[in-house]
Amino acid sequence: MRHIRKVGALRGVVATDGTPADQLIHEAKQIPSMAGQELASRVSCAKQYMWNTGSIDLATSPWAEQMGEAGAGEARSFRVVAYDFGIKQNILRLLVDHHCEVAVVPAQTSAEEVLGMGADGVFLSNGPGDPEPVDYAVENIRKLIGRIPVFGICLGHQLCGLALGGKTFKLKFGHHGSNHPVKNLLTEQVEITAQNHGFCVDPDSLPSKDVEITHINLNDQTNEGMRHKSEPLFSVQYHPEASPGPHDSHYLFTQFTDLMQEFQKPGSSRR
Repeated sequence: MRHIRKVGALRGVVATDGTPADQLIHEAKQIPSMAGQELASRVSCAKQYMWNTGSIDLATSPWAEQMGEAGAGEARSFRVVAYDFGIKQNILRLLVDHHCEVAVVPAQTSAEEVLGMGADGVFLSNGPGDPEPVDYAVENIRKLIGRIPVFGICLGHQLCGLALGGKTFKLKFGHHGSNHPVKNLLTEQVEITAQNHGFCVDPDSLPSKDVEITHINLNDQTNEGMRHKSEPLFSVQYHPEASPGPHDSHYLFTQFTDLMQEFQKPGSSRR
């Protein structure tokens, strides 16, 4: 443990079957480093599909009250295209809870195809691996910026950072599990979050004239969220959809629907 504390996260093998230590060390050394690995396309869906299942007991969902609506049947619907880089089903459930009709598309779907689907917004999902080799997604996001509202989580956040001209780096110790304190710089409130990532967006690499940092990690001061200052795009590094929790950050899904509604208004300066 002292060695890990000094040098950072390491590849390793856990075994209980009596395999000799030398064999286990050999097996551990064969495990490729996460840096440089493009894994999103390996875990993505093979073809587009629709998702229409919300959370259990949706009739009493607190989000309907939060959005100022009497019930899901009376709510405004939003069409969302969700890029699957390794998407969690609870993200899809919460989008449906927030009155979104969700079409999930493979990671390598072109921006042109997405824009041709008539969506109100685009969601960029979480996923495994190093964000920098996912260059096809970065190029697609650049084509989407300013043309449609975009919301990214985890890997989606990192890809937004790259698309906006920033850089990413591998953390010495990845952020995993629950109870990570994150400060929302816009509200001055602290959210208790769930996290699962080994890479991070370098805030100093982002163009300050275009990008505003919205959240920071109170443990190590790393970037946990950002938004574009003039275009409808925002993202967070942590997992607001985490089930069973914490649920402090569910408001981000309402923020996404509010952004889509604002973008659609006649005469909106964002259109």
